[in-house]
Amino acid sequence: MQALTEAYVDSFAPNAAAVKNGWGLVRKNQLQNLHISSDGTLVFGECKGSGKNPYFTSADFINGEPVFRCSCPSRQFPCKHSLALLYAYINGAPFTEAPIPEDIITKRSKALVREEKKKEQQKAPRKVNKSALSKKLHSQFEGLGILEKQISQLLTAGLASIDPKKLRQLDETAKLLGNHYLKEAQNELRGFTLLWKKGLTEEKLFQFAFEKLLVLHAVCKKGRQHLEKRLQDESLLPDTESTIEEWLGHTWQLAELKEYGLVKQNAKLAQLSFFSIKNDARGEYVDQGIWLDMDTGELFFTKNYRPFKALKHIKEENSVMELLTTNELYMYPGEGNRRVRWEDYKLEQTPHYLKIKEYAKENVSEVLKEIRNILRMPLSDKQPVALLSFKKIGQAEGEWQLEDRYGNRLSLADKPEEERPTLPLLGLLPEEDLRDQAVLVRFYHDHTAGTLSAKPLSIITENRLIRLWG
Repeated sequence: MQALTEAYVDSFAPNAAAVKNGWGLVRKNQLQNLHISSDGTLVFGECKGSGKNPYFTSADFINGEPVFRCSCPSRQFPCKHSLALLYAYINGAPFTEAPIPEDIITKRSKALVREEKKKEQQKAPRKVNKSALSKKLHSQFEGLGILEKQISQLLTAGLASIDPKKLRQLDETAKLLGNHYLKEAQNELRGFTLLWKKGLTEEKLFQFAFEKLLVLHAVCKKGRQHLEKRLQDESLLPDTESTIEEWLGHTWQLAELKEYGLVKQNAKLAQLSFFSIKNDARGEYVDQGIWLDMDTGELFFTKNYRPFKALKHIKEENSVMELLTTNELYMYPGEGNRRVRWEDYKLEQTPHYLKIKEYAKENVSEVLKEIRNILRMPLSDKQPVALLSFKKIGQAEGEWQLEDRYGNRLSLADKPEEERPTLPLLGLLPEEDLRDQAVLVRFYHDHTAGTLSAKPLSIITENRLIRLWG
């Protein structure tokens, strides 16, 4: 078993409440009969609960990553009792050596059989039901036709023509898109109609609505072109270069990504920023982390979706301060900053901040060219991120600006509809943090004003990471 840290244990908690409750059990001395196996792969014990008999809880490290088991009826995983067990361990509670219980040995054997079966299934070529796939593709093609008709009507009549009746009609169209396997287009259209409920000024309303219309129009155009090709050629594989498959409702499985070579071995990642956003159109909270590959300097992002109706049962992601290592880093298709996932991981020492800083790009003008090229792609992320080196950050004529070593400047601004501004925090930092450092920024293109600005997310010095947001 690897050396455990509090941050490592916290990373398995489904939410902050589980962490608090786990520590609460430790402080109240609710744990008893604590044991560890002779080989150090299993810790187990009992924890007092609301019932007459204590719960039996364990953490099994036979394969490196802990497998939590508990006899309590909680639907959270891991439960507070399993977390309390590990908190007690790292807190120095006495664990006496004891044999591994028979039921754990049995469960290990069953898990080994399942793992072997899983490996065999991964080796076997995936079988595709061509008839079902063809039916789905035809349905999606039809759904995009319905959406395209609505968008054409909006572009012809103009945004000012939208009234409550039209909004209800668009909501009905959004429901239809779900029946045509077009969930992402459905969410985007819902986001469009929800703009009219936010109390925005007319200028901002039309600006944001126009931006969403551009995306929806691109989904229809690119989506229909892609579907036509796939319908004409049954052997055509999914697109692994762009995000079009996700826009058309495809959910990438890790086995698929590995099959198409979208995996990196032995990756080391440092999280530079983390935030959670409420997305009413999706009916979900979206936890998003921005990570830097310590071997290449490439920036990735992670996303964790938590539906409003299932918040208690889905793990809430959090900030990670340590270096994360994983044997296999799965990379999603896409342009610009790509989404990544992993299964097994370890949290190690604090990242080397000087090395992170060295990956920062020095010429703002060159970065802006790259960002504009990304934004020209119809379905790319419209808020790409970049790590920039700067000579100084300060205010000029009342506006925050970044200046690089060549004298190039970049306007810094908070994205209009975001609730948490970061610019006010810059004024609280000491002068040395605003000179000759690196900054992680998220770009935003204002179509109405025709300007490209950046929101500062984190500042990186030689010895620390200053998170302005998450």
